[in-house]
Amino acid sequence: MTKENLRKTGNRMEEAAADYLKSQGVRILERNFRSREAEIDIIGQQGQTLLFVEVKARGEEQKSGTAYEAVGISKQKKICRCAEYYMYTKGADPYRTSMRFDVIAITMGADCRISWIRNAFEYVPYSRSKPHWRVL
Repeated sequence: MTKENLRKTGNRMEEAAADYLKSQGVRILERNFRSREAEIDIIGQQGQTLLFVEVKARGEEQKSGTAYEAVGISKQKKICRCAEYYMYTKGADPYRTSMRFDVIAITMGADCRISWIRNAFEYVPYSRSKPHWRVL
């Protein structure tokens, strides 16, 4: 699959994930929010909780692991840093804001199956002495 086709497929899967979350009562606040080091596919709100959602799609016949397994510790740390930056830009305190890190796993095939993994991983605080957005 070409890079352009991968991007189009990724956009379609993110759109399907956003539609699914909306149908579950999640208010979508941002899509493809970027910091210098990472990107969060979907930022939503459910009640008073901020949701930081990573969307991963895999074909039924892919042997490289499940979509959920593709969100390893390195990716989790990057998502957490990006979430810190998002809250910094919005004036929110990450230690006083209710937040959750979820994964939407999409299995592509004859029909798309969407799995919403709530609390897929815990918040991993950034380990630098200063927040990364101030070290630019």
